[in-house]
Amino acid sequence: MALPISNIALIGFRATGKTTIGRALATRLGWAFVDMDEQLTATLGTDIQTWVRQHGWDAFRDAETLLLDELANGERQVVATGGGVILQPVNRERLRRCFLVVWLQASAATIEARLAQDPKTTSQRPPLTDLSWQDEITQLLAERTPLYAATAHMALDTDRRGTALLVAAILAEYHSGNDVANDPAPPGRC
Repeated sequence: MALPISNIALIGFRATGKTTIGRALATRLGWAFVDMDEQLTATLGTDIQTWVRQHGWDAFRDAETLLLDELANGERQVVATGGGVILQPVNRERLRRCFLVVWLQASAATIEARLAQDPKTTSQRPPLTDLSWQDEITQLLAERTPLYAATAHMALDTDRRGTALLVAAILAEYHSGNDVANDPAPPGRC
């Protein structure tokens, strides 16, 4: 049976491995890889922190929604979404309908350690609250977890599993078509 969906989206909080795993998965499939944050940075002409400071988070989320709409109509692509893409109900519905959605999870401690080690954190991952990094991560994970869970077809813990094992798990799910067949895309526009 052919799958009704020919795109895979990786969702999850910052620093859960969406870009790393997405690149490896796209290579294994021979598909295009799209990092939504990188694409938005190129389209907006500046880094995310500068854009948000000048235009606000709402304007960024609107640009993110437009990009997701465009990507949903593509084929054979692995998309690493931004961590907050699931905040918009229209995005959650579009993801679930048009992609195999894989929720990459990590503990708050792992996320904090990864953010501290990543040189892109300052320009590409501006603070979302006035809280400390640790408190922000804890609070936002609690708020977003139900949204990630409602959107995902499958969830994978990235704390202790290497990229190769995670890619293999995603490929197995994609080729089995388990949950994706229950959410087929409607005919025509996704």
